[in-house]
Amino acid sequence: MSSFAQLNRLSNYFVGSYKTVLNGRANWFTQTQVCSYTRKSAEAKLGLEKPKRPLTPFFKFMSQMRPALLAKNPGISSKEAIAWTSKHWQELDLQTKSQMAKEYEKDIEDYKKIKAMYESSLTDQQKEDIKRLKEEMAAAREKRKLKAEFKELGRPKKPMSSYFLYIQSRKDSIKGVDLKEYQMQAKADWVKLSGNEKAKFEKQAQDLMSKYKKDLEAWELKMITMGRDDLVRSKPSREKKPKASEKKQ
Repeated sequence: MSSFAQLNRLSNYFVGSYKTVLNGRANWFTQTQVCSYTRKSAEAKLGLEKPKRPLTPFFKFMSQMRPALLAKNPGISSKEAIAWTSKHWQELDLQTKSQMAKEYEKDIEDYKKIKAMYESSLTDQQKEDIKRLKEEMAAAREKRKLKAEFKELGRPKKPMSSYFLYIQSRKDSIKGVDLKEYQMQAKADWVKLSGNEKAKFEKQAQDLMSKYKKDLEAWELKMITMGRDDLVRSKPSREKKPKASEKKQ
């Protein structure tokens, strides 16, 4: 292949069929899933268009079969769609699979070249921003994972403060009111609240906190017996007080 033809193929691949196939993959589940939430990459959040890996032969086949599948089964679920596609993929003739595999190898070669061009075009600041954002996103994922695990294992929830208990006590008055205005008014009313009235909410908050601490300790002991020490809060180590003999020295 001449250098001009190769360059033309790369260009068409990058701006044409490459994105078309990717869009087909991205839209595959939007009509079949209840939630259409898609997580953005660090690069996307920074407004950078990072090249994406081409679809594997199976996922490319899935994107090609999508229109026919949805036409016959408009309300099909994601699980059913994958099962249907897997069945038809297994029945596909070897010659077609072989051709798709060859196309995938070419797409991978183009992808590697485009990726190298992309990475070389990044500034040091952009690389630093991507690294920082990826670390933040990884930390957020771990936090969500831990929160889900706490919920599954029945970790006691921290109770509300006295102020939020007050807000909850007047939740009926929020109906038909702008949320921002309601919050501002509630805050102003809390400030004006008498000492005796505030004391009731503060006492309620203290009682709930005492119960929470006991429940949390019991839950942590249970986790330790289950071998899940990693979910138990680390206790701060107390500094040993010097002995009287050491003080004299």
